[in-house]
Amino acid sequence: MRIVLFRAFPDPFRTSMAIYADQLARGLRALVGGIDEVGEVGLEGARLAGLGRYWDQYVRYQRLAGRQAADVFHVLDHGYGHLAYRLPPARTVVTFHDAVVLKLAHVRRRTRLSLRYSLGAIARAGRVVTDSRAAREDFLSLVDYPADRVSVVYPGVDPAFRPPVDRDATRRALGLDGPAVLHVGHSLAYMNGARVVGAFARLVRDHGIDAMLLKVGALSDAQRALADRLGVSSRIRELGRVPFADLPGVYGAADVLLYPPLHAGFGLPPLEAMACGTPVVCSDRGSLPEVTGDAAERADAEDEAALAERVARVLTDGALASILRARGLARAPAFTWAATARGVLQVYRDLAGA
Repeated sequence: MRIVLFRAFPDPFRTSMAIYADQLARGLRALVGGIDEVGEVGLEGARLAGLGRYWDQYVRYQRLAGRQAADVFHVLDHGYGHLAYRLPPARTVVTFHDAVVLKLAHVRRRTRLSLRYSLGAIARAGRVVTDSRAAREDFLSLVDYPADRVSVVYPGVDPAFRPPVDRDATRRALGLDGPAVLHVGHSLAYMNGARVVGAFARLVRDHGIDAMLLKVGALSDAQRALADRLGVSSRIRELGRVPFADLPGVYGAADVLLYPPLHAGFGLPPLEAMACGTPVVCSDRGSLPEVTGDAAERADAEDEAALAERVARVLTDGALASILRARGLARAPAFTWAATARGVLQVYRDLAGA
């Protein structure tokens, strides 16, 4: 079986799509063979901004897709679902990750129209894969598509994410000598960064906790200005893009992960934190209740006071923190990239059988 995987462009705000592509390709090759059986396609030199971005994504990439030959074609990001217009429907699979673009009000009209265009192509595909049951429900609410052709295949967590061997050494390297709250993610609006800053400020002001906020990624200018107004700028350390090899150590050094997106189709950071033994406080949106189960404290994504209160409980209640740590460590191993590859391969075989 010759499989071709179509990768998303390397957007700095979509690193999760690169992780998904890398891990799935690796897992499939372990199951069916090497690069001769599982090929990857991306548009070389793709532009990431302006009108050039639209030309490359919706014209040049479609033309490239139409020139590929395979038994199964898999578009790995629904934002590139339009590629299915140039692929044989009976042999095409598309992964639908989330409905963020259409469910949140702040998204630009041009971006919404682009996704609607892609959804029209996905409706032609032979099979659709979603990251969660919540994402499956979102997809079926948006597209008139046979429900029995939509399969839930969860992403996984890399084995590198595990409890730290020397947590104190990492904390010293990060300059931590007290409670540390971690946030992992970009600064786009749906990641709710302003409320992360607001909840953290409440944690310090209302709960009297002398904490630091570690930010993997970067705050936006507006979020930095908010931190200044709230008087917590000196307590926030922006780590920028952390090398993969160092990321498990950062999770392990933190006392709690705060992850309150306005919507989530899956959410890798809570799972990565759980695998490292770090308690999680997250929002109750999208797939997060499904993914974290009883291993996280949850609150409304738009309720800063509630988010701060949940974080304060984890930081001050040792018994609760221990329970969440144990539950997270027990739950995380259920999500593996090997299982993801097996599930996706079964979708390919079902498609071939149909």
